[in-house]
Amino acid sequence: METKYLNIAGFVIRINFKLTEWEFALNKCKEGINEYYGGFMMKDKSKKIDYTINFVERKILEMTYRKKEKINLINFFEILNKDTIVTFYQISIFQFQIIIRTILQELLTSGKGFMLHSSSIEINNYAYIFTGKNGAGKSTAMKLLSGKYRALADDTVIVRKINRKYYMFQTPFIEKEAWVKKNSDQLPIAGFFFLEKAHYFKIETIKDKNYTLNRLIKQFFTEQEYVKKQIKILMGFVNHFDHFNKLYFAKDAVKLGWELQNYQRFT
Repeated sequence: METKYLNIAGFVIRINFKLTEWEFALNKCKEGINEYYGGFMMKDKSKKIDYTINFVERKILEMTYRKKEKINLINFFEILNKDTIVTFYQISIFQFQIIIRTILQELLTSGKGFMLHSSSIEINNYAYIFTGKNGAGKSTAMKLLSGKYRALADDTVIVRKINRKYYMFQTPFIEKEAWVKKNSDQLPIAGFFFLEKAHYFKIETIKDKNYTLNRLIKQFFTEQEYVKKQIKILMGFVNHFDHFNKLYFAKDAVKLGWELQNYQRFT
């Protein structure tokens, strides 16, 4: 049996590749995980394991047919217990991503974290997070700044509280801008911005906690069973900072970078 370890948002996920006669399927699984999750791979064995994924051989996968909707459903993973999932060598890298997302929802709910629909860039070892409704400019802002600053995310970020401070982590998910290089870095959050497209540049301070919370609820995603707990975590995040921001911006990379460089970051 071969074992790999992923470090995602500070959580350690162990992947066991059980023995199989399907060497081709085994190698394809490992190749896909190495390609898309390489930045999250741990070089050394970890003593602390938060979750385990077991790849096993199963020649026939269970399928369900919904006659009314004419839909075929395939069983591609099974939850054995609170910290172990079993999956099969036939799955694709996109199905593996669903498994990772399922695991992260569980771990983040108990680990004071959440996922947001946001983009992000790094300036001077700090994360700047941009969010907003569809079309607000999350991808646009990230791409404008990526010529000078490191792009961290195009569509999703992880925010987690560790030792009384909030940090941003990259997700391992395959997004629209697949060129963004990802790893397990933990970055303190310097600023959080609700984007508004404009013909000018302006950073407007938001101190209304209810306004901020309501806007964030529209951008974070979680499974129904975790909603109540995740909203409490989100409330803690909003109350932690003195203010959030609205960022009005136009398509000018130099001016946008100047605004952020001169912004008084979170402390």
